[in-house]
Amino acid sequence: MRARSALFVIRSASRAVCVVLVLSIAGCGGGGGGGRADPTPALAPTPTDMPTVVPTTMPMAAPAVVGGPIAMRRLTAAQFRASIADIFGEDIVVAGRTELDNRRSGLLAVGSSFVSVTGAGFEQYDAIARQVAEQALDPAHRDGLVPCAPEATTKPDDDCAARFIRAVGGRLLRRPLVDDEVASRVALARDAAAALADFYTGLEAPLTALLLSPEFLFRVEVAEPDPDDPRRQRLTGASMASRLSYLLWNTTPDDELLAAAERGELVDATGLASQVDRLLASDRLADAARAFFSDWYGFDEIEEGLVRKDPALFPAFSQALINDAREQTLRVINDHLLDRDRDYRDLFTTRQSFMTRALGVVYQVPVRTPMGWEPFVFPPGSERAGLLTHVSLLALRSHPGRSSPTLRGKFVREVLLCTHVPPPPGDIDFSEFAKEGGDNRRTARDRLAVHQASEVCAGCHALMDPIGLGLEKLDGIGMFRETENGADIDPSGELNGVPFANAVELGEVLSRDAGLGPCFVESLYKYAVGRDVVAGEREWLDEVSARLADSGYHLRDLLRIIATSDAFRTTSGPRIAEETPLTPSPGETAMSSPTIRSTDGPAPTATPTGGQPGPTRTPSAETEPTPRGPTFSEIQDQIFTPRCATQYCHSQQARSGGLVLEAGVAFANLVGVRPTNAAADAAGMRRVDPFAPANSFLILKISQPSSGSFGSRMPLVGPPLSEEEIASIRDWILAGAQP
Repeated sequence: MRARSALFVIRSASRAVCVVLVLSIAGCGGGGGGGRADPTPALAPTPTDMPTVVPTTMPMAAPAVVGGPIAMRRLTAAQFRASIADIFGEDIVVAGRTELDNRRSGLLAVGSSFVSVTGAGFEQYDAIARQVAEQALDPAHRDGLVPCAPEATTKPDDDCAARFIRAVGGRLLRRPLVDDEVASRVALARDAAAALADFYTGLEAPLTALLLSPEFLFRVEVAEPDPDDPRRQRLTGASMASRLSYLLWNTTPDDELLAAAERGELVDATGLASQVDRLLASDRLADAARAFFSDWYGFDEIEEGLVRKDPALFPAFSQALINDAREQTLRVINDHLLDRDRDYRDLFTTRQSFMTRALGVVYQVPVRTPMGWEPFVFPPGSERAGLLTHVSLLALRSHPGRSSPTLRGKFVREVLLCTHVPPPPGDIDFSEFAKEGGDNRRTARDRLAVHQASEVCAGCHALMDPIGLGLEKLDGIGMFRETENGADIDPSGELNGVPFANAVELGEVLSRDAGLGPCFVESLYKYAVGRDVVAGEREWLDEVSARLADSGYHLRDLLRIIATSDAFRTTSGPRIAEETPLTPSPGETAMSSPTIRSTDGPAPTATPTGGQPGPTRTPSAETEPTPRGPTFSEIQDQIFTPRCATQYCHSQQARSGGLVLEAGVAFANLVGVRPTNAAADAAGMRRVDPFAPANSFLILKISQPSSGSFGSRMPLVGPPLSEEEIASIRDWILAGAQP
């Protein structure tokens, strides 16, 4: 299979500049232009020596785990600014906005591989690039940036310009520049310097062009055949340098890491481990931790000024307060995970914190320091402990005029426990919940009773509301209260069947939940590779979680495991475009997004859409897929529809999770999807696990007796499925769960 390519077009309308660049989804191809360059900055020529990805067949037995597909990832706004500061200096002002980031599967890091640059966005990048180039080459900065002095400052100097372009270009493009690339940019500097009679002003033109290069704006990952095992592909040294640096420092690679890549050390296990340990030992790891948790917890909304409160109801709230609240949470996280090297799970019970005067007003505690931060410990018996009682998370998951148990419970479910909660239908009437007043409508608990009475709402809200109600004594900005509308607040609730009495106990119950640590592992891995988990990686992640469950979920340990793993270093090839699905053949897994096809055998499955995890099994010698199995359409027509058309087949909870068999829309929400049942999810099951009937919750629900852990046997009404019908469903799963 040839690597797929995408036509990348960036246009600057104000100067009628249009540059077209053809990039492989997995790498770059094409040549760098020579000849006379126009002084107007343009996008950098593509490199001539970068290898082209050639997807290979990967047997299931070797290696044990293969990383999923790769794609270009646009730098997030934070990474863009950090890279500029790292290369040119922290005092360089980045004035203006970059293109908006996109959140996908809960992370901006995942969305970064699904975004491009619009025409208007290019003009924004162009303006920023010109301003940065001008500042970087002004008299206050040029001596630290340009590695040589020109013969005269009033005319061109090709040798000095070439040294500058090689040095700065290697940092910006995160790889060495080839001679043709340097020559074209030297010509650009020569023409600009001659026209303007200023050597340093002339350098602004090629520097601006480098700052506008797709290889700077995007992290272009390239793969090559592994010489030790030609059956698989590995990331090149330069691609590994970028992956490591943005994961462990959240910025562009430094000179030492780029040199290690050029020497081939990052594709060697020993050399890679050495560089990973160096990066982990640096103080800059704190920047990476802040970046990950800011992304994962959704703090970009705070940075963008999107958290707003009614000033009449919350006079203590301000943008300065919420900024301090965000900083407080990040300081606690770094202090706990890095400075103290504690278990991630204990973040939800720790009483260690930091305070400013503004935060002290909301937390209702004295703060001696007039400006800045001071350590603080919530005393025993306090109503606060752990991150869930932080102002940042409480205000972020509330409405402008009131708290929201539902939003807070959804944060715990989706973000911290990686459980998908479907969105509400578009025609839901929220007016009943919004009503206040009356003896039975004064507190959120009273009003949320409306959800329990609604068949449409009850399933999803049962997953969220009992959690969020535990935080109800903390209002819409996180200030403690005992009553709401004159009625006492009951902060009791339950999480996955475990009761708690208040917010502090909720944190304790959450810290012991079996899904908390594995969700941390999965989320950090998704952040590291910029995509969802795919088939074949799930079992490896489960092994990592089991290993850390015993030793503690320490951030440095997890980062080291990920950064040195085959899953991080290898790839199944370029990501297949979602809009061109392939028709699965017998033996291949059918999912809602296409599979990577090969003439020599089955290949790993592309990531399902909608943020759902992929299947947990792949075909092996022991589980040979049966090509003659029935399809889901046949099973639905012959088994499910006759029953489900007239009666319930399953619980309201499953129905609210999208599993509506009689509507004919169940397949995408069935194959590879985590069940809403907590016990099944904790056991690592999927609703349907292709090639693994025993790991499929559907088989358990239709074949096993009712139980307290897994609920009632399907169907709830009428005769159970016959052995022949169960066998047909089992055969369908063994054949790869075809649609």
